[in-house]
Amino acid sequence: MKKIKYFIITIISLLIIPLAVNAASGTIKVTGSSQVVVGNKITLTVTLSSSTKIGSWQMNLNYDKNYLQLTSTNSEAGGTMMANTTATGLTKKTYTFTFKALKTGSTKVSIDSYLVYAFDDLSQMSISTSSKTVKIMTQEELEATYSKDNNLKSLSVEGFELNEEFSKDLTAYTVTVPEDTKQITINAKENDSSASVTGTGTFDVTQGTNTFEIVVRAENGSEKTYTLTVEVKDNNPINVSIDDENYTVVKIKEYLPQVNAYQETTVKINDFDIPAYTSDLTKMTLVGLKDIDGNIALYIYDEKNNTYTKYNEIVGNNLVVYPKETDKVLKDYELGKIKIGDLEIPAYYLNNDSRFAIIYGINVETGEEGFFKYDKKTQSFLKYDDEMINKLLEQNELYSYIIIGFSGILLIMFILLIKKNKKRKKKENLKNDNNKKEEIKKYENKNEDKNEIIEIDNNIDNNKDEETYDILEKKSKKKKHKKQS
Repeated sequence: MKKIKYFIITIISLLIIPLAVNAASGTIKVTGSSQVVVGNKITLTVTLSSSTKIGSWQMNLNYDKNYLQLTSTNSEAGGTMMANTTATGLTKKTYTFTFKALKTGSTKVSIDSYLVYAFDDLSQMSISTSSKTVKIMTQEELEATYSKDNNLKSLSVEGFELNEEFSKDLTAYTVTVPEDTKQITINAKENDSSASVTGTGTFDVTQGTNTFEIVVRAENGSEKTYTLTVEVKDNNPINVSIDDENYTVVKIKEYLPQVNAYQETTVKINDFDIPAYTSDLTKMTLVGLKDIDGNIALYIYDEKNNTYTKYNEIVGNNLVVYPKETDKVLKDYELGKIKIGDLEIPAYYLNNDSRFAIIYGINVETGEEGFFKYDKKTQSFLKYDDEMINKLLEQNELYSYIIIGFSGILLIMFILLIKKNKKRKKKENLKNDNNKKEEIKKYENKNEDKNEIIEIDNNIDNNKDEETYDILEKKSKKKKHKKQS
């Protein structure tokens, strides 16, 4: 329905506009990338422009559907047709078309039909067109076309001359500048416009050696590094050697790194007033030393012994601690290492998986020295109260002794209870044995009594028999006597 609407508008506009030829001229250009990888998307732009105002137009984009698939556009009809009129006139109209690349090869995108009319006199405009050829390739084929040129075309330091004559094949350069120079500007130009350059611009420099790297990256990703050494004159350098490394003392205050809880001061070194930091709390004086690469760091300066010690502070979320070595040992802790930022220092742990580490140092904001507990998760410090910990350990040790003593008492009571139980059982067994013996004895006595009774009964029976016999005998004698009488 939308396409029909714009088609009708176009037809009406063409019918009502008189056909005056060559009243004005304009161009239709198809622009965009010339190459794309299979499967990727490419956006092409169609631009209608003229030096005089345009009143209406109709254009159609032509492409090979075997190679490209239209995925989106801002044309009025939503396809390849571009047609419209304007009530105020315009000198430029732009359309975008996004395609998906379907297969490798070369294909052309062009305008195959067009009609454009001027706004002022409604005359048909003379239009010239251009097409766009797109090469579709694989990723490997595309990368093979990338430029390998990673050379510089020029290199300079603004306001100063390089000590060496520039050549794209020479990668190391030096320049000498006055001692009051604090900034330099490095300019460089790539040899190939498809390459990119990093390391140019304005940079701070300090007295002595300052090193900068300028890196050229070719279109294919290969890199080449040019080194520029800027020597800032120091007419009276103060040289220092630490662990076989050479340093120079920084003489300009602005070059010193920032530090917490210290005040600015100066110290005399080799009759020069050297900018420094000091603290009444930490009792330290800090000066700046620069290495041969131009890096500046703070060192603790011992004026009495004329020695320098690297100053490292750890900035936590709540405290700033300067770590120190100590002979003190934490009982029940394991000594190891902890890395905080770029600094690795000794630390105590309860175990390897502990979230907390105990380090020795000075709170630079208060001057308090001792052990500090560092929370690796929150990156914060807390004063380690070893007195409280030791008290807890002593209490734990006391509790351990109490528990051991209590356990010993319970063991002894248990043993005594077992012995008592055994003795009771033995006594019961002995009592049972005695009861059995008494029962046996009673049983035996009872049997003896029974035998006596039986014997007595027998005697009684015998006596009774004798008496009966005597009575019978007496009666027999009596009867016999009566008969005789």
